[in-house]
Amino acid sequence: MSAEIKPGFNYDRKKLADIIPLKTPFTFLLAPSHVCNLRCFYCSQAKDREDLIKDGFRFKLMDYDVFLKFAKQLKRFPDRLKLVFVSGMGEPLMHKRLPDMIARLRNLDVAERLEIFTNGLLLTKETSEALVDSGLTRIRVSLQGLTSKKYKEISSADISFEDLRHNLAYFFKVRKQCKLYVKVIDVALEPGEEDKFYDMFRDVSDEMFIESFVPYQLTMGDYDNAAGVTTTVYGDKILSADVCPEPFFNWQIDVDGNIYPCCPLGLPKSFSVGNVNHSTIFDMWNGEKARQLRLQLLGKQRSAHYVCGSCRVFLSKLTPADRLDDDADRLIPLFEKL
Repeated sequence: MSAEIKPGFNYDRKKLADIIPLKTPFTFLLAPSHVCNLRCFYCSQAKDREDLIKDGFRFKLMDYDVFLKFAKQLKRFPDRLKLVFVSGMGEPLMHKRLPDMIARLRNLDVAERLEIFTNGLLLTKETSEALVDSGLTRIRVSLQGLTSKKYKEISSADISFEDLRHNLAYFFKVRKQCKLYVKVIDVALEPGEEDKFYDMFRDVSDEMFIESFVPYQLTMGDYDNAAGVTTTVYGDKILSADVCPEPFFNWQIDVDGNIYPCCPLGLPKSFSVGNVNHSTIFDMWNGEKARQLRLQLLGKQRSAHYVCGSCRVFLSKLTPADRLDDDADRLIPLFEKL
């Protein structure tokens, strides 16, 4: 069996402008960890630890009680989410109860798909088996090169790439219903290594892809134009757009239970629309703060927003189906009367 070469993004999408306002978010990013075992040069984790702490970043794992509130609150929505995506500003597998989290989400039946984004380095046999048994539907593994030497260069980490390959092969062997997606960013490959990547993982993954290096965090620069702004993360030509669609369908929760009305990592706490310890996600989704943000975006006033104005992350994965600019005037009255 040979893996499909395809992006990790679902292109089979309804036109967003035809179905919003949504009663239930499509996607929620769950961040169980702000701790990572790598320091990739393009990530905020590579910054000086003291500077991050001064900026308000908290190196911690999510309390399980906070997770339970999040999971149970998703049941309040009338429909299941399309996806709960476990990712964030840290490595999810650093949280020892991650399989329990996936199992609880599966038992509550709050989402059609449950996926994890990981560097895969902590994917032991025991962890692999626990994740598969938890009901996980897909695991996305992000490589930082094809050699131990490249990992040292990209991530300042001493790892055994052969051990990583072995662990991924074991996961593939026991995966059952769970698909394994393996990807690498183009700047983590040496010239001419594209075929080597595909040859290396075509028989031990379900899907694989070489992604473009693009800005994916608010705190991420362009690294002397290495991070492209002309193509999406999946290599498509970037679309011209002013209206960010993320607050209309794609939200996230951080390790402290703060809820943010979009997906980029590294958002300031002041941008949060609330916390699961003090309010419900259902009320936040339908709340005034979220409504006003959506109206500001539809009014094409993104540039005036203190966070959104400097953000181009949404362009790095924007598809024609999610583009709202041409329908903004028609949509404004729908949100004004909510």
